[in-house]
Amino acid sequence: MSQVKECMMVTMEYHIRTTGPNGEKSELPDQNCSFVYGVDVQLPSVERAIQNLEPGDRVTVAVPPEELYGQLDESLIRELPRGDYKENRLQEGRMYREMKKKCLVQFMVKELRDEVVVADFNDPRAGTSAELDILIKDVREATKSEMLPSCARIPSDLSGQCC
Repeated sequence: MSQVKECMMVTMEYHIRTTGPNGEKSELPDQNCSFVYGVDVQLPSVERAIQNLEPGDRVTVAVPPEELYGQLDESLIRELPRGDYKENRLQEGRMYREMKKKCLVQFMVKELRDEVVVADFNDPRAGTSAELDILIKDVREATKSEMLPSCARIPSDLSGQCC
């Protein structure tokens, strides 16, 4: 039976449960995906967990925030002069977006004070973690055509390793 290893086409079914930065939980319905292991980029914790598994094997994987949208970085929460921003767009709990000097300024409005906007420049999903329940459905050698797009980026002296 084939095992998940470099240059193998893997088909898996997975179920995702996420926990947001404020503890809110969410689930997505079961999904299927296929990819060439070691060539197509996957979450590092998923790659480690499925290595050497065989069709029919199941595994549960905890995915930390660092692999998704990053940890919540308190240094990205700043106080800004309220007068520098369009008042009609400033609403607590909403994203503020404005083009300034041909650049998009975007942040979450955490709090409005008399003269200050408390702005959060973190990705709104920062701090989100996930748990995946994975079922390996199929593992086989990837065909040359499945490898070609990824192998085209590998230097010629390394391309023989996977292709």
